[in-house]
Amino acid sequence: MKYIVYIDRLFLLQAVQTLALLLLTGTLLNWRAPSVAASALRLVLGSGAEALFFCAVFLLPGLGSLAARLLLAAGSLAGLLLIFRIRSPGLLLRAALIYCGAGFLLAGAVYALPRPLQTSASAVSAIMLLAASAAALFWKRERKRREQTVVTAELLEGNVRIVTVALIDSGNTLYDPISQKPVSVVERGVLEGRIELERPERFRLVPYHTLGSRGLMQAVEIEKLKVKQEGREILLEHVLLALYNGEVTKSGSYRMILHPALLQDVILRQTRGGSLRQMPEAKRGMGRSLHRGPGPDSWMKMPPEGGRKWRKI
Repeated sequence: MKYIVYIDRLFLLQAVQTLALLLLTGTLLNWRAPSVAASALRLVLGSGAEALFFCAVFLLPGLGSLAARLLLAAGSLAGLLLIFRIRSPGLLLRAALIYCGAGFLLAGAVYALPRPLQTSASAVSAIMLLAASAAALFWKRERKRREQTVVTAELLEGNVRIVTVALIDSGNTLYDPISQKPVSVVERGVLEGRIELERPERFRLVPYHTLGSRGLMQAVEIEKLKVKQEGREILLEHVLLALYNGEVTKSGSYRMILHPALLQDVILRQTRGGSLRQMPEAKRGMGRSLHRGPGPDSWMKMPPEGGRKWRKI
């Protein structure tokens, strides 16, 4: 029996379905590109490249079923490596499992469609992409809601105790270029007059870039920081705080922005019954897979209410 295959339609259908899988995979991996446009471009180009590879394998003469499947699997792994810039075997395994799981999930959703829609390949592909987009949007909103939390922060320096309200902002990825420690941001007025800020051994400068300007922010190291949230208390030691010469939010509802990397590993240890104290700096931040972490192009975003976006240069 002979079939007529329109290679352009095959390419388009495969590209759309691959785009849906990559969108879900990137969302569940918490993958972030420098901008939304860059993220969309990488996903579209990656899905197009994988679809082109699929068509090339499909057209190879005399290729057995097993060999074709192995080639397609290798192409998918290579696509995950390049699109999401994966550099560790563990992360690659996780990405592959998510990619396969997303495929099974979307395939199961297709079987729930009415019979007329199941017979239309274009309708199935469009529905898969819409479903993946809706799931990704819902997941990102929920994650942002969980990560952007207002907590009580207690700063301890010698006999001085300062209590303020802080925001845990997932967009804050500012790091000290020398020690690679995460840097939180606090209004200068919170500390000024109560803690000596100009002492040489605690004085730091952290480069930043805002819309239309760039420069250096003074940062200080605080002995201890307690974070209190929902009855839990987390103790952090030797925390870097960048001093902001204004208000971090116009409403004044909080005066400090906590770096999420300070808390993510501590909270993980709490859930496993570990210590409430801060993990060693060398181990902290290992879970920041594919996030634009410490490096010359790390990003630090101020809250949308303030209207300022900063990044480290």
